[in-house]
Amino acid sequence: MKIKVFPEDFIVKELADIKYQKGGKYRIYLLTKKHWNTVDALKFISRENNIPMEVIGNAGRKDRHALTFQYISVPREYDPVFDRENVHLEFTGFSNDYISPRVLKGNYFEITLRKIDREEKEKIIQRLKEIKEWGFPNFFDDQRFGSVENEEEFIAEKILKKHYNGALKLYFTVTHPEDKKEERQRKQEIKNRWGDFEAILPLCRTKTEREIIEILKKGKSKENMVKALNIIPKEELSMFFSAYQSYLWNRTLSLILPSYVEDLFPVKGKITDYLIYRKVKDERKFKELKNLEVPTVSYKIPQTEELVRNAVMEVMKQRGVTPSDFNLKKIRKSFFKSFMRRAVVFPENLYFSGFEEDDFYRGYEKIKLKFVLPPGSFATMLVKSLSLL
Repeated sequence: MKIKVFPEDFIVKELADIKYQKGGKYRIYLLTKKHWNTVDALKFISRENNIPMEVIGNAGRKDRHALTFQYISVPREYDPVFDRENVHLEFTGFSNDYISPRVLKGNYFEITLRKIDREEKEKIIQRLKEIKEWGFPNFFDDQRFGSVENEEEFIAEKILKKHYNGALKLYFTVTHPEDKKEERQRKQEIKNRWGDFEAILPLCRTKTEREIIEILKKGKSKENMVKALNIIPKEELSMFFSAYQSYLWNRTLSLILPSYVEDLFPVKGKITDYLIYRKVKDERKFKELKNLEVPTVSYKIPQTEELVRNAVMEVMKQRGVTPSDFNLKKIRKSFFKSFMRRAVVFPENLYFSGFEEDDFYRGYEKIKLKFVLPPGSFATMLVKSLSLL
C-alpha cells in the first residue's frame, strides 16, 4: 500500500470558523500549495512583501507532500501578493480576528491509497469498519519530528538537561532526509570540526549560523552557549520544543493503551514504533478511553487521573528529566506550554470508495478515503492503522 505518490493523492482543507467583517483589522487569505511546507511558504511571503514573519497568522503547519488549503492573516495595512508554481495566495475578505489555532475546527481529508494487492482488499475494509467503531490512537506522527532521526537527537532534551554544547552541535549537524549530498557533506564536516569554531565559520550558510559561531569563538562557557542558543529563531526553537513534547506524549500513550485495549500491534515509525489496537477490552473501558485526555509535559502539568499521571512521570523518569527542568529561565524566545490531547480520535463522516484499478501501479488497485479529523490529529496515523494486514 502506497500513500502520497502524488500531492493530489493527499488533499487537506482547513475547516475554519472565520467571521468576516467588511472593515476588519486583518486581511484573510487562502493559501493553496504543494511541494512546499507551510513555514517555507510563509517565509517567502514575508520576505517578498516586506511583512514581518511574526504578524502572519496561521492555524498550523501543513505537509509539503500534499495538496493543502489553509488560511493565513496579515494586518490590514499589508496587501501581500504571491503566486508561484505550486503556491497560490487568494484574498477571501477582512476580519477583526487573526488566524490562529483557535479558529480551526478541523481538517477535511481526501486520501488516495495506491498499490493495493487484491488479496488485501477485504482486510482494508475490515480495518476501516473497526476504526469507524473503535477509533485509532491519536499519536503525533512522524512529520511532527522534523529532522530528528533517533531518540537521542532531541535538541530540546539537550537544552533541558543543560547539555548546551550538545544542543548546538545537533542544531548544526542533524541531517534531514531531504538534504542533498552536498548539505550532508557540509554538516558532516562541521561535526568533524566541532570545537574548532574558527574552521567552522567558513562553512556557515545562514546569518543565524554565523552569529552563533561568532559567539562560540569567544569561548565555550555556559554563558556563551546560552547566548548562542538564544540566537536561534523563535519559530525553530518552538518546533524543537514541540517535537520533544510530542515524543514524550507518544511514549506516555503507549504506556496507557494496554489498560484499555486488546490486540495491540506495533507499526514502525520514524524514531519509535506506534502501538495500534484492533478492539477495546469492554464497553466500560471504551467509554473511558473515548473521553480520556493526556497532557503534554511542561513545568506545570494539569491535574489528571492517577493512571495518566503515573505514565507521564514514568516516561520523564526514563528520559532523565523532571517537570522543573521545563521551567526554562535562560532560553527567552520560547517555552513549553502544557495542553490536554485526546488519547484516541474518531474520523467524522468516514467514506471510502469502491476499489478500482490503479492507473499508476499496473496490476494493483486503489481506494479513496474522505473524512474529517479534529485539529492536531494526523490523517497519516489513520493510514498507519490500516496497515495491520
